[in-house]
Amino acid sequence: MIRWSRRIPRFATLGALAAVLAATPARAQYPAPPLERPLAQADAADLAEGKRLYTAQCALCHGIDGSGGYGPSLLRPTFVRAADDAGLFSLVRNGIPGLMPGFDANGAKRNWQLAAFALSLTRSGGGVAKGDVTHGRTVYEARGCANCHVLGGQGRALGPDLSAIGQQRGPAYLRQSLVEPAARVPEGHVVVTAKPKTGAAVRGVRVSEDAFWIHVRDVKGQLHAFRVADLADLTREAGASLMPAYTSLPAGDLDDLVAYLSSLGARR
Repeated sequence: MIRWSRRIPRFATLGALAAVLAATPARAQYPAPPLERPLAQADAADLAEGKRLYTAQCALCHGIDGSGGYGPSLLRPTFVRAADDAGLFSLVRNGIPGLMPGFDANGAKRNWQLAAFALSLTRSGGGVAKGDVTHGRTVYEARGCANCHVLGGQGRALGPDLSAIGQQRGPAYLRQSLVEPAARVPEGHVVVTAKPKTGAAVRGVRVSEDAFWIHVRDVKGQLHAFRVADLADLTREAGASLMPAYTSLPAGDLDDLVAYLSSLGARR
């Protein structure tokens, strides 16, 4: 015979386990150990190993050249989240909860080399955009960029918000985005063509989509809502962009426009 009074109810055991898991941090944050030497003293071998680690672990998010991608550009005089060598080393080791993984498994020496390489990107000169920022703003307005982009709360959200683009992307990234838009399509930016069973097809940027509805914003900024069940066809164009290529823009105007975009939201 089972003596129920002597057993711990199953729900109590699960509850205790849940309490333990809830009290356990998702990732321990380790204090940075003292640095043996400043990151700027890294030699060629250190930087080569740091570059190898960066390519394997960081380039997917920050770009192979550090100019940004899923993550922000590293081509800047200073890092927003790391004020000094110890802060940068700690950032590499611990990551940012919910945003960036930490690389504690690399070990202290490799993380020091990785941090040293990241710091070297700030001295590469790739984060400095040549050009006239004031005239670049004039070019931005003359080209009607606000018809597709939001800047400081003004404009239309057909393309990415540019309010802080200078912090998120480096000059090389921005320049390529202007002359080869399809080469730098932001994550989550999907061009679709929705063809209803009755009515005209609509091509534009997907705003949202679930099993029942899809919302599409066309090039005029108009939002269209379609029931998936009412569509005859729905085409997603991987890597496509609705932005025109500015290949005919005079070189000086292109430099100034890149300089202006690089100044947006950038912390110097």
